[in-house]
Amino acid sequence: MPKLRNKELTIQSKLLGWYKKNRRILPWRKLDKKKLPNPYYVLVSEFMLQQTTVNAVISRFKNFMKIWPNLKKLSMINENQILQFWSGLGYYARAKNLLNSAKIISHKFNNIVPDNYYDLIDLPGVGDYTAKAILGIGYNKSVMPVDANIKRMLARLYGLDQSINLINKEITSLSKFYASKKQSSNLIQAFMDYGSIICVPRNPRCGVCIIAKECIANQKKITNTIPKKIKSKKTKMKKYTRAYVIVNGSKEILVRRRASKGMLPSMLEVPNDKWVAEKKLLVKDSSINLFQKKFTKCKPIIYSFSHFDLAIDIYFTKERKRRIKNHDWVLLKNIAEIGMPTVMKKITEVAKLN
Repeated sequence: MPKLRNKELTIQSKLLGWYKKNRRILPWRKLDKKKLPNPYYVLVSEFMLQQTTVNAVISRFKNFMKIWPNLKKLSMINENQILQFWSGLGYYARAKNLLNSAKIISHKFNNIVPDNYYDLIDLPGVGDYTAKAILGIGYNKSVMPVDANIKRMLARLYGLDQSINLINKEITSLSKFYASKKQSSNLIQAFMDYGSIICVPRNPRCGVCIIAKECIANQKKITNTIPKKIKSKKTKMKKYTRAYVIVNGSKEILVRRRASKGMLPSMLEVPNDKWVAEKKLLVKDSSINLFQKKFTKCKPIIYSFSHFDLAIDIYFTKERKRRIKNHDWVLLKNIAEIGMPTVMKKITEVAKLN
């Protein structure tokens, strides 16, 4: 660990004082007997928070803990159960990785989240940041995980007037000055909260910032331009599919489970054509050939994923109930509870209007 200078000591002291009075009250921060957040809570929250906002996670985290309050209980469930719960949070590989990590921890570490970096980094879906977040927040280890908030704050504090990609190594090096020996848990969370409340991406609140005097970007009046962003020249890819909503006389809808790999792994879906880059390449899903009644075309929709937009033509029909291999019938009224991804729920909502 590098020797602390006056600048780093001042920033640490001020952020810890600010955090004591202004910390966000979040359910995964509930303190245990050691006056630290439960490492299991940290593990689950970090998986949930990947690519998702804090506000979107709060209620889901609370519900998760009501169902699986400890790692042992989580490790005993199957993949479909956690995927059903995860519906609406997106990025479903996170749910599978969380469950697989829980099973490994249960088997290898007697249901106790490891407090060793190398044991953590070997878990599915756990990278450098998540491992250090668990160690620092849950175990008060002397580390500093570097998330988007911390990268932004360090870039401004040290006036690093380049894109994040070009200054990543320098930021990693600077972050070591903030690996606290005694107050790691609080300092990490202080950085996270300060970056979310004061040192925000756009229009940072420099006028009320308690560390503005230590900030080179503030001194140079370039806070709003740091970190620099490289304008992407890439246009978002577009894909196409056709979805088929088939309802029987008992008000049940035909569904099946997606492949365990790829987009929306193992999630429930209505029958749909393979997603393709050109509309002319669409091939009708083979299960649709079993139905003789005419399909009604519904209003098409476009659903946006992170890397592409999916244009969906939706077709609806009412048919008699029959057994179809690898498909099931579920009550329409239960759609919200069966763990369908949001895109499939939107498809059924459009079809219900017919």
